[in-house]
Amino acid sequence: METNIVFNPKTYHLVNLINDIETGEIALPDLQRPFVWNTTKVRDLIDSLYKGLPVGLIILWEILEPNKYRKINLNNKREPRFLVIDGQQRLTSLYSIIKDKKIISKNVKEVKLKIAFNPIEEKFEVWNVAIEKDHRWIPDISHIFKTESTYSFIRGYLEKFSGEDEVHEINENEIASRIEKVRNIINYPFSVLELSTDLDPEEVSEIFVRINSKGESLTQSDFILTLMSVYWSEGRELLENFCKASHKESSDGKPSPYNLIRITPTPENLIRTIVAYSFLRGKLKYAYLILKGRDLENKVTLEEIREKNFQKFKEGQEKALDLTNWHDYIKIIHSIGFVNEKLISSKVAFYVTYAFYLLGKYEFNIDFRDLESLIRKWFVFSQITQRYTGTPESVIEDDLSRLSSSNFESFVNQTINTYLTDDFWNILLPRRLETSSTVNYAFSVYTAALVFSDVNVMFSNIKLKDYLNPLIKQKKKVIDLHHIFPKAFLKREGITSRKVINQVANLAYLEYKDNIKIGDKSPREYWTELLKELSEDEIRIFLSKYDLPENFWEMNYYEFLEERRKLMSLKIRDYFNKL
Repeated sequence: METNIVFNPKTYHLVNLINDIETGEIALPDLQRPFVWNTTKVRDLIDSLYKGLPVGLIILWEILEPNKYRKINLNNKREPRFLVIDGQQRLTSLYSIIKDKKIISKNVKEVKLKIAFNPIEEKFEVWNVAIEKDHRWIPDISHIFKTESTYSFIRGYLEKFSGEDEVHEINENEIASRIEKVRNIINYPFSVLELSTDLDPEEVSEIFVRINSKGESLTQSDFILTLMSVYWSEGRELLENFCKASHKESSDGKPSPYNLIRITPTPENLIRTIVAYSFLRGKLKYAYLILKGRDLENKVTLEEIREKNFQKFKEGQEKALDLTNWHDYIKIIHSIGFVNEKLISSKVAFYVTYAFYLLGKYEFNIDFRDLESLIRKWFVFSQITQRYTGTPESVIEDDLSRLSSSNFESFVNQTINTYLTDDFWNILLPRRLETSSTVNYAFSVYTAALVFSDVNVMFSNIKLKDYLNPLIKQKKKVIDLHHIFPKAFLKREGITSRKVINQVANLAYLEYKDNIKIGDKSPREYWTELLKELSEDEIRIFLSKYDLPENFWEMNYYEFLEERRKLMSLKIRDYFNKL
């Protein structure tokens, strides 16, 4: 019985695959992702090749007419014959190392992968400064592949041990054999499946999704990007170019996604916004089926449904990528103290709230001033409660479902009032500030509250918002978080736990010169000195501004922490009520 096989199994030696990439014979299709592996995975791949272990199939698609593709070799202009359907990360890694070439990372930066080899211990490692200085290591194995004479390379390596006692412990033949074994990686036989030229892009897309859906390497957003490659490649290009352009200011001075808070979206981030706005869906697996033309209620897939849904997606993307919408939304977030992307603890919440902004503007036709207030509150609410962390999609799905059958303002206010009770402000929030992590979400919101209230850095004329502004370049970091109860003082008091000493309630932004003055003095000693020129009323105002308990320098340290956490929580509550 005949079977409809759409692939042809072959064996390619690595050197042939690399040469085909070099000449442009092999490229990446648009349905592939950028290079996302970390260098540890690259090291493990090299180690497996060295040991002759299996490293998986490579799947290529032979094409008669080239579609859109990405080059692995950035300097080659030749049209490809094969596109990599599975094996991108492996081939890109090996091409970078064997040809000593830079590649484009997911952060849109050129990077050079550097894997080191220790022939004495027969061990591979990711390059670092210590390895570079240790002559037992070959810091970058790319040099092994580049050299015309392995013999001279080996002699050069061994000469580094000349005159050392250690040289007597080295078996030169063994060292030579191991370096030669690294070079022979290029002869590793890869099992390759060549897909039929009769397949169309949609069929190849389906193969790609089926292969990758078995593991955890791809997300639902990757599958949506795959569909975009097939049905709307220019839309995917617009999306990716928007993300790339957000990384730096445009050279021609034209408007771009580069922004006040320096937040840099990924295609996955914006797909979440687009799907939430277009289909009121939080679970991207549903969005993938919708874009495939699936009627979720009747469980049928139709071409006309796919076309209709893709049109909705296109309209949603147009609004999400509109620079006026993008910058207006970012101005709202910036205006409430989140002047730096680092203060945004939940990026999912940022992009979900952007969808809420678009829904409020276009679907609910809310006046901009009212919408601004609602978005301010929803964003801070989602940050301070960590509403969209962990497994957020079910929560997003539920929020959008309730929003679709409700008044926008009522939905926002009722949801917030359900969660932000007196118990939350007085009990739960102070507990969430019981941490030594300065990237803790509650502390990030507290910092935003300080910026919103326009305070200076303590004892300084510098505004905190200016210090945190990512667009202001500083030659030297003159301000940082410092300890109110100095570390050395606490250790003298018998408190040695870092987690206790570094509690965020014990931190305040100070200039280095003031911190040096403070040194290891007791709080009573240095605060008396710092506040000596202020009246009692001025001292009271000062302490209130920075949420410090009255006469805190007389307190037991643990009592101080508890009282300051309460004041910090009160600051956040007052801030929230002003939004």
